[in-house]
Amino acid sequence: MECLYSPLLQYDSQHIILSQDESKHAKVLRLQESDPVLISSGTGFLAKGRIKSINQGLYEILIEECRKHAHELSFRFGIALPLLTSKDRMEFVIEKLTELGITDIHPFISERVQTHSLDMDRLQAKSLAAMKQSKRSILPTIHSLSTFQKLSLIADTYSVIIMGDVKGHSTLPSTFSEYSKDKGVLVCIGPEGGFSDQELTILRSFSHILPIRLGHTRLRAETAAIALTAISSMHFEPVL
Repeated sequence: MECLYSPLLQYDSQHIILSQDESKHAKVLRLQESDPVLISSGTGFLAKGRIKSINQGLYEILIEECRKHAHELSFRFGIALPLLTSKDRMEFVIEKLTELGITDIHPFISERVQTHSLDMDRLQAKSLAAMKQSKRSILPTIHSLSTFQKLSLIADTYSVIIMGDVKGHSTLPSTFSEYSKDKGVLVCIGPEGGFSDQELTILRSFSHILPIRLGHTRLRAETAAIALTAISSMHFEPVL
């Protein structure tokens, strides 16, 4: 069943009309009247419905059932992600992080980051496509570009930080009695070339940080981001 997007969807919606862009997408998918579809609001609602009519190129969807926070983790799940030199690799990792359940993406610039700009519209489009592909009900928020100096402010809004660190633990601890996830979990990844010694000293001083070592090989930043995100999500909320 194809998943489409409409920010107009509410929990009590009975029908919606897709936007022009999303109607074009439905046409590309060759969807016809009476075909079943999923509709994601991107704000926490996922509905099952059927195509009621197609008028002047716009698709009207009859809503049959709506669920809140379908296919989502039970906690806020963010990542502090350095800008990557390659735009293609940056788009790739945004796509995969969306599929893995990330809710907040905090792009940042640090000492060894080589590029200082990003195409926000392009990244949001990639995230939206990945949300529909993975049938999520929440579209991740891609926050404004930040600096390393502001990471501490971002970190303070989360209960625990999981940081990729070659000197960190080989596994996540088996108990989190001292690490509540009430305010959410933040994954933190270093840039290409790694954090500087001064930056690592600052990060390791955070009281609620858990440094984790990801194997014995040197990973690309996007590989580390995907690996640590998957490990963290499974550890905090294992699939039953």
